[in-house]
Amino acid sequence: MALHIQMSEEAEKELRKAELRNKLSSIGACLLLMLLGGGLLVFTTIYIAGEIPAEFISYVPPAEDGPPSNAPVQKELTQKSSAPTAEVSPSVIVAQGATAVNMAPVNISTSEGLDFNTDIDMGLSMDGDLGAGLGDGGSGLGSGTAGGSALTGTFYDLKQTQRGAPTGLKEGAAEQNKVIEVLSTFFQRNWSPGTLSRYYVSKQQLFASNFYLPVALADYGPIAYKVGDPAQPKEKWICKPAAWLAVYRGNVRAPKTGKFRFIGTGDDFLAVRFNRKTVLDAGYRLPTLWDKANPRKCWVSGSGDLKNYQELLKSGRDRNRKDYELINSIPECKIWNNELGGLTAGTIFEVKEGQTYPIEIAISEIPGGKFGFVLFIEEVTKGKNSKAKKYDIFRTNFSLPNKKEIEKLLKEAKCLPPGGFEAIPYNEDSLIWTVVP
Repeated sequence: MALHIQMSEEAEKELRKAELRNKLSSIGACLLLMLLGGGLLVFTTIYIAGEIPAEFISYVPPAEDGPPSNAPVQKELTQKSSAPTAEVSPSVIVAQGATAVNMAPVNISTSEGLDFNTDIDMGLSMDGDLGAGLGDGGSGLGSGTAGGSALTGTFYDLKQTQRGAPTGLKEGAAEQNKVIEVLSTFFQRNWSPGTLSRYYVSKQQLFASNFYLPVALADYGPIAYKVGDPAQPKEKWICKPAAWLAVYRGNVRAPKTGKFRFIGTGDDFLAVRFNRKTVLDAGYRLPTLWDKANPRKCWVSGSGDLKNYQELLKSGRDRNRKDYELINSIPECKIWNNELGGLTAGTIFEVKEGQTYPIEIAISEIPGGKFGFVLFIEEVTKGKNSKAKKYDIFRTNFSLPNKKEIEKLLKEAKCLPPGGFEAIPYNEDSLIWTVVP
């Protein structure tokens, strides 16, 4: 007779519970082991292995590759030089004694050698002149190509609203006081962009690295910002060549510790706001001097109130223009010497090397006709410097104004005035005030 043994119901339940506990224990042990392994790996990576620093290999070029012995070597972007030496190399290899510089990447084609395009920031022109190419913002009101060390320009048409409705302002000498009054509000309100929010803004922005256009026709402003077309009648232009304002904005890094002042003028108006303070305003009409009871007070030209303005500056009564000085010894500047008493040297300001400062530059054409501007900068070493025949061009990259390029630009725009283009001399070996984000 066979003996049959059967597990009781209670024993079977207990067995199933034991199996479940064993499974849960196994899963828990696996998870714990994975957690400990991951923690050990992180600990080893961070605290034991550490970060392996990049090794910088110093490269000393052979003598035959160096610059001529009588030419200065460009060591920094902010150091004085009009003809820098630059080379394309991996970021981990630096020239001996060089300073790291943040620059826009240069695309290099590997298909057919090096592919240098016209938009490289430092812009070598076809004839080899540094900065003659328009891609670097080196001529006129600037380039339409963004990138590189350049200030960003915005164009406002004061004659119409954002939707193109008339504002009541018109071109012509008879209407200029109304335009000046609108501009004065902008400057009195600390150059606030909100003050100009109701006016038409061009879709095109321009990027400028220097400001040098001594003489042109006022048509050039709308044409440069693509709200005017020389091939069409002016009746079809989006913006007529008068009662407009262009403002260039950005932040610049001081290339040197010291005292400086801007020197320049504009037709009709040029102003500079540095580190949130207006340090220069100059031209035929000064909206910053607007007085509704005495409109001629802001007409600082030979046909206006120039003599009284000269006396005001000499007396030192104007707190905002305490350091101002009129300089009429600049060669090739006869019109501005006779009409405006020369170029204007503005307020002296101090900077520290390597620090960043906000800057805004305003350029305006009020009634129409001729148009132009120049902006230099001077380091003040002992009080007010003596009058010089040439001043440093203010620039934000290696580019420099090129007479041939500007003449070509104005001819194409049909904006070259009778008598041709005046080239006011300047020092090419000037400091570079690099634009930074």
